[in-house]
Amino acid sequence: MKYLLDIIPYDNGKSGISAYCRGVARAIAETGNEIALITEPGVLEEFGKILPPEVVHSKFFQEHSIEAPAWTRKAAFSMLWHLFLLPGKIKKSGADAVLILAANRRALYRYPLPTVAVVHDLSQYHVPAKYDAFRMFYIKHVLPHYVRKAHSVVAISKSTQKDLAEYWHIPTKKLSVVYDGFDSSSRPATPEEKASSQHNILYISRLEHPGKNHVGLIEAYGMLPPEMTDAHPLVLAGSDWNGAEAVHAAAEKSPYREKIHFTGFVPFEAIDDLWNNADAYCFPSRFEGFGLSLLESMQRGVPCCCSNTSSLGELGENIAELFDPEKPEEIAEALKTLLTSDNTKRIADGQNYAKSFTWQNCAQGLLDAFVKPQVFGVKINTTTMEAALNQIDNCVEHPQKTPAFFAFVNAHCLNLAYNDQEYKEILSQADAVWPDGIGVKLAGRKLGFPVPENVNGTDMFPLLAKRAAQSGKTLFLYGARPGVAEKAAENAVADHPGLRIAGTCDGFASDEEAIQRINAAKPDILLVALGVPKQEKWIAEHRQQLDCKAVIAVGGLLDFISGRIPRAPQWMRKCGLEWLYRLYQEPVGKFRRYVIGNPLFLLRLR
Repeated sequence: MKYLLDIIPYDNGKSGISAYCRGVARAIAETGNEIALITEPGVLEEFGKILPPEVVHSKFFQEHSIEAPAWTRKAAFSMLWHLFLLPGKIKKSGADAVLILAANRRALYRYPLPTVAVVHDLSQYHVPAKYDAFRMFYIKHVLPHYVRKAHSVVAISKSTQKDLAEYWHIPTKKLSVVYDGFDSSSRPATPEEKASSQHNILYISRLEHPGKNHVGLIEAYGMLPPEMTDAHPLVLAGSDWNGAEAVHAAAEKSPYREKIHFTGFVPFEAIDDLWNNADAYCFPSRFEGFGLSLLESMQRGVPCCCSNTSSLGELGENIAELFDPEKPEEIAEALKTLLTSDNTKRIADGQNYAKSFTWQNCAQGLLDAFVKPQVFGVKINTTTMEAALNQIDNCVEHPQKTPAFFAFVNAHCLNLAYNDQEYKEILSQADAVWPDGIGVKLAGRKLGFPVPENVNGTDMFPLLAKRAAQSGKTLFLYGARPGVAEKAAENAVADHPGLRIAGTCDGFASDEEAIQRINAAKPDILLVALGVPKQEKWIAEHRQQLDCKAVIAVGGLLDFISGRIPRAPQWMRKCGLEWLYRLYQEPVGKFRRYVIGNPLFLLRLR
């Protein structure tokens, strides 16, 4: 699969969303899927150092990553470019699907590819003074309308999921929760390191007022007894952001101002020292979509306290000491508890809890959030041709008592399944149902699931024959008019020296005769070409009787291999217009299937 990861805005790499983008991009790259990025100016180069070299140098990453133009450095221009101009670039990207990793900041006015939009928080509804009037209007009235159009919306906590349903009116069926991961490679400080370290109270967050509530923490720190503040300075790590001057002013007014230290932004390579010197971690934010540093404090064995609101209360329950962020006296009491208690159990519980929050789990959750491939109740295995062939090989090499059953579906097949419950039920019993043609790809785009490749029987056969010739597997061709299967076998062997065709049988033979000939030949793979849905129903009826390892329903394949019906030119196949060529060949016979069926299929998708 080819995924476009939209990591705008990246906040110069200094926010929680920045860490999220880095973690998700690395983890999805590790799944073996191909990725390309949509970034702000200059950010693509940074990710070239973060991602594995084989990803960065891949053809898809190099040719299809999209960097916003320089004029989008201003937030308002970035919003407009992203909303109205980016969709056209995505459509031409060659990707199968899109992940917008900060949809609480950016959206698209239309979604040309299946898209999962990740929303971190709706803090603007809980912290009214968080942004200026323009940005509040954009977030409250523009983004909700366009995020609702995405095929699937992911919240990073149950708290955010609840807000998305309540404030943005995202339909429940589109919503899911996928928790963040975090970098758990760092180890807790050893007892020796702790003994020689400082003993700070730590809070890591950009200095943003009033949302991050540094002022409340500073007030609470001022309520601690002098002997406690003497032993535990307050360290506030993070860059100045909106309202930072209020935070600095509150520190200046504190009776313990000399014990309050601002570090500014701390680069990743220096973060260990902060944690090693911490005796307690406090997260007093008024509202958080997630709160990565709370989990990091647990993983590093630093006892923590946090707000009882939003996702912090959700993550900290039963492990962190909770408090009302609007009450500095409660924050002070929580700090006293941490600094005077035996935290052995709290630390052990926290470290065990944090283990499940990995970027690998997060990445898989995001990929799973794409709408499950299904059209008119027919489940479709969206995969690549290579993977489909590997699945056939695996079934032949590790046979079951009943032959494996594979089928293909195109728009016509799905129209039939729409009204034919028996055919639909038979397809549900197949080991795989592969997408054949432009109709299924269009359905995927409409319904919100990616279709990475057109896996059709006609293109599959030469690849299957080549593998069979190399491995010694045998094929049996059953179906079509008298003489067609024999001619198809002759052509196949000529094209693939070494290929063994175990036998052939035309589609006009009786069922008994066909089964007798198939079982006498004992082929590895049986190709059944009786037309849809007759072939699938024949397979379902006789599957238990067949002495083969895999059976594939292949429609008109034998007519093409034999040369009885020529295929469309390569350019028409690449453009998804093979159906038009078939209509040209048989205007009367294919009129109902294509002229009536194709528009009907599209109408039924609505």
